[in-house]
Amino acid sequence: MKSETKELVAGALAFFAAVVVFYLIGATSAVHGVSDTYTLRARFNQTEGLIVGSDIRLAGIPVGRVISQELDNYYGVVVTFSLPKNILIPEDSGAAVQSSGLIGTKYIELQPGGSEEMLPDGGFIEFTQDSPNLQNLLDKVISMAKANRQKNKSQ
Repeated sequence: MKSETKELVAGALAFFAAVVVFYLIGATSAVHGVSDTYTLRARFNQTEGLIVGSDIRLAGIPVGRVISQELDNYYGVVVTFSLPKNILIPEDSGAAVQSSGLIGTKYIELQPGGSEEMLPDGGFIEFTQDSPNLQNLLDKVISMAKANRQKNKSQ
């Protein structure tokens, strides 16, 4: 076999293998993603750094994914996320946008309430905490340091 023919056959086999892998990934996510999850929503004033596909965590463990983010009529962000049907969330629960480390990826941490009533599919979490804005925090620290320096110089 010529080397060109060998390269063509190897390329075709690699392409075929990639197509099969992507097909299997899509087929398994379609089977598991639709029937065994439900959705909840929460409204935040800002969700800086949170993206579709970000984790939803409960006690630090990833249990779901962000499905969508939309602006509401008051310029807030309504985040829709999915959870497995076997993880039920009380009606008085909260949700907070958190960060993995100082400049890590953003995720939503669920904070379960004490209610015996659970949120239904499509339910809304009322109690939310926005994403901390790192730039604003750094600006405050720098301005406080400058103010302390000026105070110390004048004494």
